Amino acid sequence: MDLHHTWPKHLTFALAIPLLPRCSDDMVPFMSTGLVFCLLCCHFSPNKAHIPTNYWDKIVIGTNLFLTFLSAQIFVSTGKDYIQSVDTLTSLPWAQLAYPLCWVTVEETLFYLIHKFFHRPGIYEKCHKMHHKFKTTSAWTSFYSHPFDQLFAILWTALGPPLFQLCVLKIPVCAPIVTLWLFGAIITFTVSHHTVTGSGGHAEGSDHLEHHQKFNVNFGNFGYYDIMGGSYAGRMEQREKNRIKDEKRKVGGERKKVEEEKKVE
Repeated sequence: MDLHHTWPKHLTFALAIPLLPRCSDDMVPFMSTGLVFCLLCCHFSPNKAHIPTNYWDKIVIGTNLFLTFLSAQIFVSTGKDYIQSVDTLTSLPWAQLAYPLCWVTVEETLFYLIHKFFHRPGIYEKCHKMHHKFKTTSAWTSFYSHPFDQLFAILWTALGPPLFQLCVLKIPVCAPIVTLWLFGAIITFTVSHHTVTGSGGHAEGSDHLEHHQKFNVNFGNFGYYDIMGGSYAGRMEQREKNRIKDEKRKVGGERKKVEEEKKVE
């Protein structure tokens, strides 16, 4: 497990789970605070890769952060009648934990299909190419994308499954469970773009980093569909290449040193 890469997510979850909101009114403030905390953890992370951004980049990132908060508010307002309140976390109906397992299956399917569709020629250039401006990513640049891309390929693939259950199927869910799902989806997506600098100066991060660097691999979040579709490229492959490069550089440096010593003699 790459704790040097994922520690902002684990720290955020460790602090957040005991504080999960008990009612729908507290969900958006909780998620907003948690997202800002996670972004700051990534931003001040030691050994993080420095990604220069200009004024326009910051406007786009700010706009998509606003869309994220707005979408969360719309979600809560729309599904409020079927979001149940609880007195304590220990009073949760634990059987409802099965719901996120269904949501993640639907979300992963939607994200993989929509993401791959957005890479089709003619569509990629008009929309998704904007998100691929940064080949080395940061938590902040996870929000650098076309607003249409941010809404439909990212936000509503995560918001859609629970909202369908709440508003169409009218199956109620407790506030802490819905919050944990939305919070987890947004935080995990943000940290998936968090890049650190590995040994030898090589950028290391999640599988999604390789997607930004190679464009035609790792379209999904978990890799299952990519493995089935032949588009998965694991991090181990890249690390092995980096290791070989480091060894060649080291051998080359030693040879150069020996040659210099011979010249001196």
